[in-house]
Amino acid sequence: MNTLSDQLLLIGFYSVPFITLLFSGWINKQFKQLRLSLKVVDLIIPYMLVLLFIMSELYFPINLIPYFVMVISLVGIILATYYTFYLKELKLYLFFRIWWRIVFITCLLFYISAGVWVLFS
Repeated sequence: MNTLSDQLLLIGFYSVPFITLLFSGWINKQFKQLRLSLKVVDLIIPYMLVLLFIMSELYFPINLIPYFVMVISLVGIILATYYTFYLKELKLYLFFRIWWRIVFITCLLFYISAGVWVLFS
């Protein structure tokens, strides 16, 4: 993947989540009009995971997905432990809502760091 067209294709695919986030307000309004309880973030996370897998297969000696899964699993365990033992109640809706936001932030950090790594290598 050293040709210019391959690199431009990767840059195009890499920039899709950021462009989608720019128009997230408009897209969320469209989902609300259709009475879908879906957000743009819910659509971006699987896309970023697939592209992160492809980037790690092409440019890294190791796959980044297992490390991502370990990080979000550890965060989920810590969050559930906090709710259960310190707050004395575990509301699943609240837990999954906060956990999914943390998954998005973690996925975005992995995604940006992989892009920066590919850019500077």
